[in-house]
Amino acid sequence: MIIFVPIFALLFITIYSPFDFDRIDSDAHFLSKLNISRELLVQLITICLIIIGMAVAALSRWFMDLYTRRHQMSYVSYILWIGCEVLAMTLIFTIVALFTDTNKGVVTLFRNSLVKTFLILLIPYTMCYIYFIWQERVAQLRLLRERIAEDETALQSAYVQIFDEKGEMRLSVRREHLLLIESADNYICVWYKNNNTPKKVLVRNTLKQVAEQLSSTHIQRCHRSYLVNLEHVKVLRREKEGVFVELGIEGVPDVPISKTYSDSIQKWLIS
Repeated sequence: MIIFVPIFALLFITIYSPFDFDRIDSDAHFLSKLNISRELLVQLITICLIIIGMAVAALSRWFMDLYTRRHQMSYVSYILWIGCEVLAMTLIFTIVALFTDTNKGVVTLFRNSLVKTFLILLIPYTMCYIYFIWQERVAQLRLLRERIAEDETALQSAYVQIFDEKGEMRLSVRREHLLLIESADNYICVWYKNNNTPKKVLVRNTLKQVAEQLSSTHIQRCHRSYLVNLEHVKVLRREKEGVFVELGIEGVPDVPISKTYSDSIQKWLIS
């Protein structure tokens, strides 16, 4: 904004000469003292005005940055701030006009400078404002997409998807509702809770493939024929026949733990 506004103002002043600098009398006394032509003086005044305007805008934005670090700026406050910028530039342009147009009073010069300064800054300020709004909307859209992606990732992690041997999803169940998975020849029997009632469904797949898919979760292999959700384990029981885990849910069988997986299961339970 600090760069774009002065460039636009320079082009505007050069093309339309709104401050009547080109009407300076070529025989003016101060021109003979400065020993420069009227055209060069007009160019110097225009460049000085642009530099002053850029300095005012830069200082204003610096103070605005300091202010917004501690305070919330509303749209009304922002408009008032812009008004102060325009007023500051108008005062400077009025002072310059006093040296180039001595036939008009201070009030007239100030009024003319205010109107012309407002018209000069209206288009670039509006364009910058539209650009800032667009940038803000782009940032908000990007943030929204990131949040949606995070929500989708969290949603996916909250569910366990069971696929068949062809890679087609056959069951999607919340992780905390999945109880155990039992091998049944060329099928797997998935036990899960629905309305606190245990249910099961058959899916054509191997227990090995499902175990690899769920290896990073709490659903771990504990037997060559079983996967168990360790979050539901209530009791670890050792008997002559071996070690079993109880899920404490009526209708759900106890799950055996073979020696091959005994150590890893106990580590999971302890951690």
